[in-house]
Amino acid sequence: MRIRTFAGVLLALVSIVSVSFLAHLNFDLLQGEFKLSSTVTIPVYAALLVAFLAGFLPTVGVLLTQTLRRDLADRRARRKSRQERSLEGGFRRAVDFSADGQWDRALDELDTVLADRPQDFSTLLLHGEILRNRGDAAEALEVHRRASVLYPRSVVVLLELAEDYDSLGDSVVSEQIRDRILRDFPGLGLQILRRRRDRALEDGKWREAERLQERISAIQVEDAEEASDQAVTLGLEYQRALADLENDRFTEAERLLDSVLQRESRFVPALILRGEAELLRGQTEAAIERWREGFLETGSPVFLQRIEDHFIEREQPIEAIDTLHQVINTSDSALLPRFFLGRLFYRLEMHDEALRALEDLAEEISTSPTFHLLLARIHHRRGDTSAAVESYLQCVREAGLAGAGFICGACHQRYSDWRDRCGECGSWGSVELNFELERFSPENLGVRQAPVWAHYSRDD
Repeated sequence: MRIRTFAGVLLALVSIVSVSFLAHLNFDLLQGEFKLSSTVTIPVYAALLVAFLAGFLPTVGVLLTQTLRRDLADRRARRKSRQERSLEGGFRRAVDFSADGQWDRALDELDTVLADRPQDFSTLLLHGEILRNRGDAAEALEVHRRASVLYPRSVVVLLELAEDYDSLGDSVVSEQIRDRILRDFPGLGLQILRRRRDRALEDGKWREAERLQERISAIQVEDAEEASDQAVTLGLEYQRALADLENDRFTEAERLLDSVLQRESRFVPALILRGEAELLRGQTEAAIERWREGFLETGSPVFLQRIEDHFIEREQPIEAIDTLHQVINTSDSALLPRFFLGRLFYRLEMHDEALRALEDLAEEISTSPTFHLLLARIHHRRGDTSAAVESYLQCVREAGLAGAGFICGACHQRYSDWRDRCGECGSWGSVELNFELERFSPENLGVRQAPVWAHYSRDD
């Protein structure tokens, strides 16, 4: 028992004892008459009792009423809280089922939520999205239309409506909705602009893509696609420079390329094109120097390929060999230039020199299929059939083709022998003979398709 409770009980007992004792001492007085009028009298104790009740009962009544109201409010709040938790749980389960592709179960959960929250924004959006994913685009459209009436200034609802019309095959209306977003909600519609820009990029409409990218860049926002947007900006400037170069606008092209390279000095296409601009101006040495510096800056073998092609096209093999020797002498890592020198000798039909140059690299790049393929061609040209066959076989082994006679139909992981379960993706019954490697189809071999169980994707 708490001390305060004990003290209260003790005080009550003392009060009762004291009142009883005082009533006993004043028994005669309490039995006396208390006149209410000239003719009506009551005992004194009755008058005291009435006075006490007149002051006590209203106070107790008010306190009791307040307590009951508070208790009822607490009960309603707890019941509402339980109901809200139940609805939130149903909404979360619907989200989980939706992510798992269990559309019917997700709809069952949402029906319960909508019965209590028919105008809830998130629930309406998810309801329509699930219907659309399940193939009921017309029903999804009706749900999102109702949401648009309830939330007429919501861009998200308009985007969902556009997706609904796309699912129904009405691209005209969907584009009109997206145009409305761009018109009525300046600064929003980033997803729409990116989608149209990507479509323009796919179609090779560089001017339109550049115009859309400028609008995207004008919207200052930090998200996961910001770095991609910046890369697209560089790419579009590169495309504009390429167009200028094709139309003999050398100054404009060089200005754009220099601007791109100032922001990203390792942008290989721009470095290559900058050398092409010098070449078109007749500055051959400057172009070669651009490409040589590009290789030293990036280490990309594309520059070595371009240098090699340039001299071969102009039938200047000595200059090609000298340039590659210069690159070898100035490069921090001479492996790639030495390989390209060996390949250059092969292209120039200097097979003995090519073989000597490449054999010096055998220990460093012995696992490269390209290296062994080039060696095989050189041996073949020299008439050394056995060495050519051995190099071809080594190329096959390094490419991972030898012994990889089985393949997982789910993730395409290759194996040298059959196994019941793929170690890469975890599928059972998915590892079969690599028919593509064998140049036969399963149907030609009379093999029927077998079911695959428990396929999943790895995060790594």
